[in-house]
Amino acid sequence: MKKFVFIALMALSAVACSDFLEEIPEDRITEENFYKTLEDAQAAVDAIYQPIRVVSVFGGQYLLQVEIMAEFSIGRGSTAAVGAYQGLDATNAQRVGLVWQYLYQSILYANTAIERISEMTDVNETAKERLLAEARFMRAFSYYHLVRHWGAVPLILSTTQGHTARTPVDEVYASIIVDLEVGESVLPDVPAQFGRPTKWASKAFLADVYLTRGEWALAQQKAEEVISANKFGLVTVAQLNDWDRIFGAGANGTSEEIFYLKYNHLNGTQWPHNLLYQGTPYSPFGNYVMTSSLDNKFLNEWNDNDWRKQWGVFTHYTDPTTGQDVQLPGLAPVQFSKFRDPNAPTSSGHANDYPFLRYADVLLIQAEASAMAEGGPSATAIELLNRIKRRGYGYPIDTPSPVDYPSSGWTASSFQDSVLQERAYELFLEGKRWLDLKRTNKINASILKYTGITVADAHINWPIPQQEIDTNPEINQADQNPGY
Repeated sequence: MKKFVFIALMALSAVACSDFLEEIPEDRITEENFYKTLEDAQAAVDAIYQPIRVVSVFGGQYLLQVEIMAEFSIGRGSTAAVGAYQGLDATNAQRVGLVWQYLYQSILYANTAIERISEMTDVNETAKERLLAEARFMRAFSYYHLVRHWGAVPLILSTTQGHTARTPVDEVYASIIVDLEVGESVLPDVPAQFGRPTKWASKAFLADVYLTRGEWALAQQKAEEVISANKFGLVTVAQLNDWDRIFGAGANGTSEEIFYLKYNHLNGTQWPHNLLYQGTPYSPFGNYVMTSSLDNKFLNEWNDNDWRKQWGVFTHYTDPTTGQDVQLPGLAPVQFSKFRDPNAPTSSGHANDYPFLRYADVLLIQAEASAMAEGGPSATAIELLNRIKRRGYGYPIDTPSPVDYPSSGWTASSFQDSVLQERAYELFLEGKRWLDLKRTNKINASILKYTGITVADAHINWPIPQQEIDTNPEINQADQNPGY
């Protein structure tokens, strides 16, 4: 059972007591009497995770918003506007506004922990450095999601900073990189608990940041550092159900896990609930908000022999009670079953983790970045890509297979296209596809190819929440993203 479950702490963001108070209350928690022990410091860092694990963010809503924008999916009901590509309507703007709110709440907790732990005198310095590095890793995590979806965002690095204007994208990334560089030098080699970052998670995160920035040589370097450490490996998939060893409710601490947000039945995710029809063997619950159609070009182009498709996409299922074959309803004839938890106790109690970074990501980053840095793929880059594809089709990872990519005839651009396609299949439903299209400037071409829709400029970045504009004097309506 996954034990890394976080509890929000009272008074982490409380306003400091007025100066005229001479006594520190001892009968309740305040910032003044809380930061005393190593356990206090650890609890402060744990609290950073709580806001972003909720259903409104990585517990379901964030993935719903980004995956409906991929070419293979359709949003039902109030989410339909997300897949129309004409900008978010008021309902969905409010939903991503909650993502903004909770990411900044996590940043506030991170800044508070960094400042107050730094001042602690009765805690071992090595332990302090580790906790500070973890807080900075998580601050980078939140800013990475903010800057990719909103562009320039307020960069707040202290609790006393006050209202802040939108900070240029380059400065936000520079701060992310500095925080992660601390992580790779200070964080432990192995996690104290699964779900906590390590030096290798920091390196993999840096590789992903550099890939997003198009800084190919740096992305290649950091990915290679993770690969050459020989601390991770792809989970073997010898039969179809082995995918559950990677994405299932019981998967925890596999050789592939680099950094995941952790969930269990007590503090769970709603993501499968948003994907599945109620009564399937994959979950007792389902509102199938995100679906697809039988004529979806992206899914129909995906080879049916790919086990990743067989595992993650379905049109009928075996009723767990009657044993009968059941066709999905006409309003949602194609659904997604990559994340399965048949024992979930509630609709928001699925124990599937959010796989922010796994070893497959690193191999794909290295393949793409090295080819782009070197003007074309090396034999090593092609082999890394083949390892991912072989496993996807059920072949041994290290043995040449009938589905291997060709060993010659590539340009850097054509190889990147193949890596992006393989990423689409391998990282399916993990919140990566839209961001891949965005970082490579392929949104318009790919969405038009697969859906026939021309993407409006307003759909590229999410709207700055109106509450932020109304309450932050450093941001006005003229600073809003285009189309809102």
